[in-house]
Amino acid sequence: MQKEKIIEENIERRKKITLPYNPISGEGSTSIGRYPIAIEGFPIKEIHLPLTMVDEESVQRLSEMGAYRYLQSSGIEEPTERDILRLWLEFCRIRLKHDFEYWAKSTAIISDKGKGRDIPFTLNRAQRIYLKEMEKLRIAERPIDIILCKARQWGGSTLTQLYMLWIQLVHKSNWNSVICGDIEKQSSVVAGMLSKVVNHYPRWATGGQKLTTFPFQGTRNSRVINIGNSRYSLGSSQKPDSLRSEDISMAHLTEVGLWKATAGRKPEDLVQSIFGSIASGPYTVKVMESTAKGVGNFFHRTWIDATEGRNNFTPVFIPWYSIDLYSKPISKHEYGSFIESMNDYEKELFRIGATLEAINWYRDKRLEICDEWRLFSEFPSTANEAFQSTGRRIFRIQYVSNIRKDCVPAHFIGDIDNGKFIPLQPGEDKKENTLHVWLMPDSENLFRDRYIVTVDVGGISDKADYSCIVVADRLAMRDGGIPEIVACWHGHIEHDKLAWKAVELARVYGNALLIIEANTLETEGTEGDNFEYILNEIAGKYSNLYSRTSQQEIRQGRPRRWGFHTNSSTKPMVINFLIKAMRDSLYIERCIETTYELDLYELKENGKEMGAVEGNHDDRVMATAILIWACYNYPIASRNNIVTNRHKTRIVSEASI
Repeated sequence: MQKEKIIEENIERRKKITLPYNPISGEGSTSIGRYPIAIEGFPIKEIHLPLTMVDEESVQRLSEMGAYRYLQSSGIEEPTERDILRLWLEFCRIRLKHDFEYWAKSTAIISDKGKGRDIPFTLNRAQRIYLKEMEKLRIAERPIDIILCKARQWGGSTLTQLYMLWIQLVHKSNWNSVICGDIEKQSSVVAGMLSKVVNHYPRWATGGQKLTTFPFQGTRNSRVINIGNSRYSLGSSQKPDSLRSEDISMAHLTEVGLWKATAGRKPEDLVQSIFGSIASGPYTVKVMESTAKGVGNFFHRTWIDATEGRNNFTPVFIPWYSIDLYSKPISKHEYGSFIESMNDYEKELFRIGATLEAINWYRDKRLEICDEWRLFSEFPSTANEAFQSTGRRIFRIQYVSNIRKDCVPAHFIGDIDNGKFIPLQPGEDKKENTLHVWLMPDSENLFRDRYIVTVDVGGISDKADYSCIVVADRLAMRDGGIPEIVACWHGHIEHDKLAWKAVELARVYGNALLIIEANTLETEGTEGDNFEYILNEIAGKYSNLYSRTSQQEIRQGRPRRWGFHTNSSTKPMVINFLIKAMRDSLYIERCIETTYELDLYELKENGKEMGAVEGNHDDRVMATAILIWACYNYPIASRNNIVTNRHKTRIVSEASI
């Protein structure tokens, strides 16, 4: 955009941001459709009412007749000011059901964060963006299922909790809710906020009855609301037993990205136990929210599935520049010089919606937080930035995003046994020790060297690194195309079983070149006794096993060394090749879990070693890196016109590649 166009667009954005907002009159509210009406005799001359309320017959009659004549038509010959006040209060109570923003401002008292005072709950701009998504679902009579990725300090949790309370107080009876945080302290903060709203709730909104709560069956963390007989229960992921209930209609799970997996309990198990108690329908609520805490965890996986339509959650992300607090004024005569000084990233910020004033604030924050990855994590502009987890990442965010677009659910999930694909049985675990297949092998076997199989060898125990087998199809390379990932096995297994499983896969995939990464066990000796013997045994029975021994060494009488050796020379070679392949779209990735590992692969603090962020794994990364390198450094597929002797070992070495 030209400088003048940027200035013009910025002025328009500032106008929209600074438009008057009055939740009592409804002016400036964009969360739901509204229509301005004037009712003669009411305290507010013009009210911007929700369209759902305007459609009510009584409201239309009031608008046409005014308060005085409306009362006369109802049988009151000479309406008094007191009669008009009663009508006004009844009108306001009806409005509470249609207009959350009005309900929040007129009935809910909250603490003004950091200022030591209580104020009416007036939604800020970011909260109104979030509310719009919830109201779309409510008005459409759909379950209000939201996954919310948050920036900091805008009150997303507060809005979620009070939205559920609004449903309990004005819409539903016996409509129970659960609020679960990472630790009990978070729940106590929620309890204090809800207690404040209840204690200050005005009697006019209830028709004169005092709103109060009392413990449910003597429990400490569950309270019953006396009006409507609904209850809310508080708990934490670390002490989940109190949250199990058979009668829940709403659940708010907060800071799910912090929830830790422990022995016998995963975050997804607790989430399922809570959400599974909700019979989805109109006015049911399932909200899962968190600041992003890395990739590959349960919250991140659920977010990706939501953005790609693989679950029922509506993804909501609030960028930092939608938060009014994050802005620094610029005088209009300085706009030109400021625009000229903008770097490429700042230009991108403006393109996606930030004002120049917001970008000005961001410049200062960037000087304050020197680590770019930490800045992205705390003040994300996009959801991808929010999930940034390391400042020393090897694979750039845009490269990972590029290959993630081609990731799809597997066509087959199960295992391979005696050359046959065995699908998972109902109830079996789909995450570990399973084979995912996106494209079955070509049964006609028309081409040789079409497929390549690589193996990254891990440990056996649950806490050890995983083993991984990956298969690529290279047929498209004959016509100038690119290789495609077609299968991946992942899990913990004894090394002899792993090696023979890899042989099975290589055989069904056209007697593929089989490359087994062997140095980890050779150098460390960890859980790897007799692995060299296993490879020698395979070499005697499988015809297309990779050897790193050159032909010259063989002629000199040296023994063959089977397997790919990952060391300080070969590891950077294959990783750098994978970076290039991702950047230039030189292969098709299908496995979403591989992209999670790519996001967590970093250069270590010593500046020399590479590997997964502590507590994570990189087995898929290494298997894929070796595989893609081999795809481009090994002769492409050719017509399989010659029948070969399968019992004769075919030597493929680093020299031949």
